[in-house]
Amino acid sequence: MAEQSSSGEWQRDVSACRSKRRPFGLTKEDKIRRSSAYTRILRDGVRLRTRHFHIRMLKNQLGKPRLGLVVGRKAGKACERNRIKRRLREYFRLNRDKIPQQTDTVFIALRGAADLDFHQLARELDLFFETRL
Repeated sequence: MAEQSSSGEWQRDVSACRSKRRPFGLTKEDKIRRSSAYTRILRDGVRLRTRHFHIRMLKNQLGKPRLGLVVGRKAGKACERNRIKRRLREYFRLNRDKIPQQTDTVFIALRGAADLDFHQLARELDLFFETRL
């Protein structure tokens, strides 16, 4: 919707476009953002591995799982690294119930992770979370 302001300019009403709550998205609280948190998880966390990912997990005091991503240049070029991150975020968003509560989880992508489509990635991580935890 557009309204005309007192100065005669047209302004768009953005209140309908913005949502204060994103029920299906990832919020800041869902992500591990500080370097010190990554360091602590990588140093003290439980080390697990799948064919295409190293996974580090450490308990937190927040009451919900959080996601961290490490996708280095060994995983591929920039567009491939970004694709891996998008797919991992989407997996986390859709499968929070499979990931243990009160756990910080960091996925470290290995070579070959860029070759996985979303269904292969989901199958690999589903199998991991069902059998190892």
